[in-house]
Amino acid sequence: MPVITISNQFGAGGPEVGREVAKRLGLDYFDKEIIHRVGLEINVPNADVQEFEDEHHSKYRSFFSTIFDLDALKRKAKVREESLADAQYDDRDKIPYQFHVDGWIDSEIYKQMIEKVVSALGQRRGVVIVGRGGQCILKENPRTVHVRFVAEFEDRVAWAVKRRELAAPQARDLVRELDVRKQDYLRFYFDADPDLPTSYHVVLNTSRVSLTQCADIVERLAADVAEGATA
Repeated sequence: MPVITISNQFGAGGPEVGREVAKRLGLDYFDKEIIHRVGLEINVPNADVQEFEDEHHSKYRSFFSTIFDLDALKRKAKVREESLADAQYDDRDKIPYQFHVDGWIDSEIYKQMIEKVVSALGQRRGVVIVGRGGQCILKENPRTVHVRFVAEFEDRVAWAVKRRELAAPQARDLVRELDVRKQDYLRFYFDADPDLPTSYHVVLNTSRVSLTQCADIVERLAADVAEGATA
């Protein structure tokens, strides 16, 4: 079974295609679940990991992160056992990795944990991994298919208007902001450009190819790569 990483311009439909392909092939789908696992491993609430992940990363921040991250981002020392027990995740979402950091997060810990969690997922058979530099972390994994989803700016704005229930000017601002944030994220943590086409097996433009057609393409490609890796 293949491993599929999905890199997605906001509003281009990558997660939707990823979920459809996972359903067709019987694969596990990981997106926000990765944040959950990172939070469990370092004993930090999911919301804090999400807040940290969503920051606007920059070279300036990289220079000062080892000085300021701990004080700025230090959170509760412990996550209550009962709150973790309430999380609804089945056994398929357990990632076999332990990293002993307790109650705080900074940029170096975040990067280490994302790399460890995604690498552990890459060793499994049959997963779809959305975002978080999967195309960089698993670039040497022969069983992995890397897919990038793009779309015209105005089509992505229309998606944001519909899905986020925003006015068009607000949606345009959001798309621009998230484009920059996603680019900064990959450059900050992996020194990579998300728009570099050679990082992927295929780049799909959902303004020209329907989501159903994209799912067909990814499904066939994943089957071919998985077969070639076992040959």
